[in-house]
Amino acid sequence: MKKFLIFMIFVGMFSACTHNPGSSNDQKGMTDYNPQINENQMIIATDMENAASLPSYWKNGFSIYKMDEIPAHSGNYAIKVTDEHRYSLTFRETFENLNEKLPKRIVFNGWYYFTEPNEKAGIIMEVNDNDTSYIWRAYNLAAVNPATNQWNEFTAYFTFDKPLKPEQEINLFATGAQKLTYFDDFKITFEY
Repeated sequence: MKKFLIFMIFVGMFSACTHNPGSSNDQKGMTDYNPQINENQMIIATDMENAASLPSYWKNGFSIYKMDEIPAHSGNYAIKVTDEHRYSLTFRETFENLNEKLPKRIVFNGWYYFTEPNEKAGIIMEVNDNDTSYIWRAYNLAAVNPATNQWNEFTAYFTFDKPLKPEQEINLFATGAQKLTYFDDFKITFEY
């Protein structure tokens, strides 16, 4: 009986430690921890609620704040970029660590909130080859919807016009161009 009790305690601790916050039991079914992969695409997303637990391909977690002044698009947390912290949470990983295939296109979806008119805020996609920029693209958010003091959705499409290599690094992030801007609910789809 003692061995059975010890076994059950171990199983309970193991289950608690391996709970996957991205599982279907969670309220939003987050994909931070469990990328959705099929033959033609891979989707990675975050709603900013679990910044401390984000996988290592998400960088600049310091840009995530509990929203007190305005409500987040979802949950209680969003990204805040300012003159001091100019870049959002960043997705950064080599292609070979994501999939054995190389993507043909990336679709980056999310929400932004301008606190003032901002003609230069945008979404950036950069591919680096040996720490040198190989491809750099920007998607202007004001062209989508320049409205202030409300959440606006964006969907940026980045098609590759140069051949990619597995060892190259992809970087995807947002910038407020030195003006206070909020971002939330990032979803990145790699299309193969």
